[in-house]
Amino acid sequence: MDRRRFIQFCLACAMAGFVLTTAAASPPLIGLVLKSVGSPYFIEMAAGARNYQRAHHNDFTLKIDGVVSEMDSRGQEAIIGRLIARHAAALLVTPADSSDLLPVLARAIASGILVISIDNKIDDRAQVRFRVNIPFVGPSNFNAARSVGKALLPQLRPGDQAAIIEGLRGSINARARSDGFGEALRGGGIEVAGIRRGDWQSDGGYRAASQLLDTLPHLRALLCGNDNMAIGASRAIAERKLKGKVLVAGYDGIPEVHPLIADGTLFASANQYPARQAEYALQLALSALASHARQADLPAIVQTPVMLMTRKP
Repeated sequence: MDRRRFIQFCLACAMAGFVLTTAAASPPLIGLVLKSVGSPYFIEMAAGARNYQRAHHNDFTLKIDGVVSEMDSRGQEAIIGRLIARHAAALLVTPADSSDLLPVLARAIASGILVISIDNKIDDRAQVRFRVNIPFVGPSNFNAARSVGKALLPQLRPGDQAAIIEGLRGSINARARSDGFGEALRGGGIEVAGIRRGDWQSDGGYRAASQLLDTLPHLRALLCGNDNMAIGASRAIAERKLKGKVLVAGYDGIPEVHPLIADGTLFASANQYPARQAEYALQLALSALASHARQADLPAIVQTPVMLMTRKP
């Protein structure tokens, strides 16, 4: 669903004449379940949710919780279980894995809770197996990653070698970003000479980059599935005194990479505006609650903005 259709959906819900709260009813509880409470990206998303709640404090209450490791599906499952027990009206989840959480999310839906995924889409085939529709609020990871890859092409020559450092294997957004990078590189005649996992972490990006640099002495570019891994990769490049010789690109546009792009440590990233993702997801949840929309009636995808970030001349 594009921005125009999303606005139309929300307006249609509002025009239905339903009022979300009354003097006699308590505001509904909406839970935001993050997959890394310490990540700058998800800290920004949580801040966006809090700001939106402050501006609409009469409409809903907000509970933000999350896990430390982006691989901790079990920890997220426990948090979701607690929110089910609290009779939350809606759950906004940034899932660590695109299918592991389906059993508990299906249980939440069966209990009457609206469920929306942010940042990482729930696998479509898994949704079919569990007979659920879980909307995804976020950008096209494939298209945004492809734009990052295309931004590198003028700096490379056909036949040059590049490599990809990707996130967790079970995440749809990790695969989509790697596919987008690869599409852009191969379209420009660049060889994708290696792929390593960095598991979304700076240290993981450092280890993956070190392995790639050791095995591919003619490497010209490293494209990383998020900025944390790009920061780690740039550290490995700096240790080998290869800054400027091996280009590094990231994804997410977290504040920490802005100065790194400005000084040429990183060549590019894609700003996904995580605060706005939270805002869009809350708008969708509130509109659906106001109109008593069923989970099955929610839009499958609500696209959010994304912007390519490169060094200014």
